[in-house]
Amino acid sequence: MTPQQVLNADLSTIGRWLGEGLAWWGRELVELVPAPLRGRSDRGRPLAELLRQTPPSARLLRAGQVSALIDTTSVRPRAVDLLIPNDLILIRDFDAPPLALPDLRRMLALNLDRYTPFTADQVFYDVVFLQAQGAESPRPARLGVMLRAKATALLAEAQALGLVVERLVDRPPSDAAPVLDLLKPIQALQGGDPARRRRAMWWTACGVLAAANLGVAIGRDISETARLRQRVEAQRPTAALAARLQGAVRAERATRTHLLDRRGANDPLALIDTVTRALPSGQWLQRLEWNGRSARLVGFKDPGFDLIEALRGSTRLANPRSLLSDMPTRTPTGKEPFDVMVDARKPS
Repeated sequence: MTPQQVLNADLSTIGRWLGEGLAWWGRELVELVPAPLRGRSDRGRPLAELLRQTPPSARLLRAGQVSALIDTTSVRPRAVDLLIPNDLILIRDFDAPPLALPDLRRMLALNLDRYTPFTADQVFYDVVFLQAQGAESPRPARLGVMLRAKATALLAEAQALGLVVERLVDRPPSDAAPVLDLLKPIQALQGGDPARRRRAMWWTACGVLAAANLGVAIGRDISETARLRQRVEAQRPTAALAARLQGAVRAERATRTHLLDRRGANDPLALIDTVTRALPSGQWLQRLEWNGRSARLVGFKDPGFDLIEALRGSTRLANPRSLLSDMPTRTPTGKEPFDVMVDARKPS
């Protein structure tokens, strides 16, 4: 297949190629499953053997025993494994090269005339390995071929009896060795198993609906996001005004807090109350000078009273110091003058 062929192909051809590719991929996945697990769902079906008599009839076998006889009067469809008569199938055992089973089938499609008297376009064929995967050495395999006309006639006779053929086998299924199934190449030539095609169509429809649902959800989310963006853009001037008002309120609150702090620190009434509490009764304060950081106290005290030590005992005053000489003088009333500087302690 060349790129030019792909570009010139119509949609039906491309669809057929995609179907063949998916079928090949499915067969590759099935081959990865162990053979006992692959055949577990087939063991419950009966084995049908066509009887060569008039009128046409068949017998159903379960565990090697005849379980029922059916003829053209049977109306209920039955899913069965159809047994190929020995004179309609050619079986050959050979040593296959160390290849995977899908690769071996493709090799036989090109070289079938070397193993049988027929070419690949004359027969339906199937091949199975008789032993499990071993070392990189030839493995015993079994090849079965059946003329296409004989296979088509056999299936038509089974359908006339109401049999739904699930497998076209060369012998009764058992655990001793895998069986040949010639229905697979027939279905592959006819476009695949109808039931499998229906399941694929249903799954494809489910996938398309799921993708459409996801697309609708994404579209609605994009639309809701766009509407939300529009509402946010419409509210942007109001939000900006609110932000400016909030900033102004915060600035005003900070200014008021600063003023209250300064007022609390520089309030002269609080300083007068502190000095009053620090000086005991009998001490006279004549003048108080306050500049916000320190205060000057001028007045008269009792002789021998330690004013500096009394001011040190206050929690709001610090570093008291006298501005007079060390030689105290007394007034006619017996009082001693004082002139003291004291710093205001910052509140904690």
